[in-house]
Amino acid sequence: MLTRPMSKCATCPKFLSGVCSGKPQPVARALATQVQDLRRDKREGDISSTFTTFSGRKPEPLPPRFRDLKVNLTSGFEEAIQKSWDKLIETLKVKTEEVATQREKMIPIADFKDVAAGTVPAETEAAVRRTGVMVVRNVMPEKEVNGLLSDAREYFAANPFRGFPSDEAQKVVYESYWSRSQVRARSHSNMLATQRYMLRYYHAPAEQRVDLSTPLSYCDRVQIRPPGDTKFALSPHVDGGGIERWEDKAYSSTYRAILQGRWQEYDPWDMTGRVEANMNMYNGPGGCSVFRAFQGWLGLSAHGPEQGTLVVHPILQESTAYWMLRPFFKPTVKGSLEGWKFSLDDTEGNVLFHGANPGTPQEHTPENHPHLRLEETMIPYPQVEPGDTVFWSADTIHGTEMKNTGTQDACVFYIPSVPLTDGNIQYIAQQRDSFLKGVPPPDFPGGSGESQYADRATVADIASVEGKRALGLAPFERVAGGGKANAMRMAANKALGYASD
Repeated sequence: MLTRPMSKCATCPKFLSGVCSGKPQPVARALATQVQDLRRDKREGDISSTFTTFSGRKPEPLPPRFRDLKVNLTSGFEEAIQKSWDKLIETLKVKTEEVATQREKMIPIADFKDVAAGTVPAETEAAVRRTGVMVVRNVMPEKEVNGLLSDAREYFAANPFRGFPSDEAQKVVYESYWSRSQVRARSHSNMLATQRYMLRYYHAPAEQRVDLSTPLSYCDRVQIRPPGDTKFALSPHVDGGGIERWEDKAYSSTYRAILQGRWQEYDPWDMTGRVEANMNMYNGPGGCSVFRAFQGWLGLSAHGPEQGTLVVHPILQESTAYWMLRPFFKPTVKGSLEGWKFSLDDTEGNVLFHGANPGTPQEHTPENHPHLRLEETMIPYPQVEPGDTVFWSADTIHGTEMKNTGTQDACVFYIPSVPLTDGNIQYIAQQRDSFLKGVPPPDFPGGSGESQYADRATVADIASVEGKRALGLAPFERVAGGGKANAMRMAANKALGYASD
């Protein structure tokens, strides 16, 4: 009878999670054999390679098939789309003026104690659904967070790290995924409870394979933006793909109401199409292979407006409708915001998707998206303290302030809210292996990463059993009356190697 040697146990998730004793046993099916290999060879790099504006790449002209795509998406709906566009432009005049006037007052805020108790005011939740953004305060104790930041700084000082800017010793964004601090923060019970709460804003058709009660850990980078920094100035953009929102059939079905001239019926919180969507058709350098219901970060330092913080465009439904329809309209009078007409080509006869290019996120500019008034409506988050969290939805336009004019570093751990889906668990299985080896996760630039750093995180640094599950290092449990959630969890256990056929 074949047995697994004990030397294999050091990197075996079953042993590390306590499912296996480590004693000699028959060799079972290898872990994650039902998981498709998502990693394709990626060069070493940093966050700048993700964006056209940062990398200095010029977008290539789109081939003729993209004109055919425009035809296929809108054929038979041209008149309805024109009428809906005209109504949309009038609505945006009101919405953008409201944002430009109220600024960060638009952003809804809740306290973790209310999240934990289920007592977040209804008006706050309604504001989240309108804006797509939220701040949750006091998710982790400030003293604990200060310790995490201090430990992270020591880790960066002790080891060489790639990051942005690549040509300077002082990085703003570190290509770090496996510091003990990051792993502890991701697996903190309060952090996971907050992620679970954020998932509640979405809803899914009964037949769709998704569990919105089970958050997974998508492991991302660290930002330490020093005073005076002007280099980490992210232009307005939306992650989760670019051209894929139109090109991938499942993804475009998410926006069907918009593309048929019924944008008022579009529900940003409906999961239809999102779970099945291919958001990374071109294996872009910063392409995301999972559905992130909300992107987010944990604040590690006090910072706010004009101190290098995140900026967002808090108009969710109407703005999404606008940038999804923008490729089908052009002005009849140059420079005018009035009288735009349906067209498959721009004024020069080019086929454009206005900032959506293969292999990059959807980027937005005042030139390409003038009706959004981005120079006035990209507003900063309010002041955050260590332990506060910030979230923005899958379709929220966001970026960063042009400069940190504050007197201290603006520091965050990027921690999104990710539900349990078949595709997401495929990624988590790959990411689990990356964690055990100390190499970058599959979606991120390649190389040896932190594999040679003796002080990187181990399984012992995971702060909770639920945190182990979120990282694929412990099996999910059934819950009473779980229904579809239980089916998803058992399927995940099987994919991760914790259940036999």
